[in-house]
Amino acid sequence: MADTRKPEKVGEVAAAGRSRPVKFTPGGAAPLVRQDDVAALAPRQEPEPPVAQGIDLSGKPKLVFAAGRGKTGKTTLLRWLTEKSLGAGGSVLLADIDPSNASFSAYFEDVSRPDTDDPAGVRHWLVELLDFCAAERHAAIVDLGGGDTTLRAIATDMPGFASQLDAAGVAPVMFYLCGTQPEDLAPALTLAARGFAPAAQALVLNEYSIPTGVPRAQAFARLVAAPAFTELSRSSIQLWMPRLFAADAIEARRCWFTDAREGKVDPPLGVSDNVRLRAWLEAMDRRFAGVRSWIP
Repeated sequence: MADTRKPEKVGEVAAAGRSRPVKFTPGGAAPLVRQDDVAALAPRQEPEPPVAQGIDLSGKPKLVFAAGRGKTGKTTLLRWLTEKSLGAGGSVLLADIDPSNASFSAYFEDVSRPDTDDPAGVRHWLVELLDFCAAERHAAIVDLGGGDTTLRAIATDMPGFASQLDAAGVAPVMFYLCGTQPEDLAPALTLAARGFAPAAQALVLNEYSIPTGVPRAQAFARLVAAPAFTELSRSSIQLWMPRLFAADAIEARRCWFTDAREGKVDPPLGVSDNVRLRAWLEAMDRRFAGVRSWIP
């Protein structure tokens, strides 16, 4: 005899012996942890690193350099220093001697550059620039880029060059940019071995290189434990450069940090990138407060 029962509709009581599907209700699950344990799972805010105090260069014209391996933040730091100088009404000469990547020149007007990419010609041009600054007691910010080999050659040819500049009335300032690898110390070691050791020099540890979720101390443990770091720390102060999370958005606009912060770029930064930039600028002011007199 044929089965004349109607098919069971969704929502009707299931026939005997059949199980019901499990119905999901958002928020109905029991918490895996107590409410007061939730904060323990959130990323912890690291305390601010100590602010190192550099020698006082107030009233002296400065020659500011940055050296380091690629992608350690040299141009980013020099851009920030330049904006601080020009924003405060400083008179500073800007120079870009990297023949392969003139990124510094893309952000500021009237950046001086050598008219040759020949290493000997670039070295001669930089010597003339430094002689001019010494004779005129003029401040300068120089982007060596990958061309810190030029400064090494000058230091080799003219031992004691840094002290000679200081005696001429201009203070050389060197920032060595480092990531988390001990190999990042190589440029500083090379220049130190050639006798280029300004009284004002700093090892700048860039937090941009820290992997996500790794504490600062753990990320830089190998670098700080390296004998070369201990050796360089005897003549250098240690500064921490915060990570600029909005870097890509700012790079795409080729603008000043302050213009991006104030919405003077087209298109303007999104809200989240603007917040990140403001936090970075505030952190830079705090962490570099001890070397404020090193900025031209």
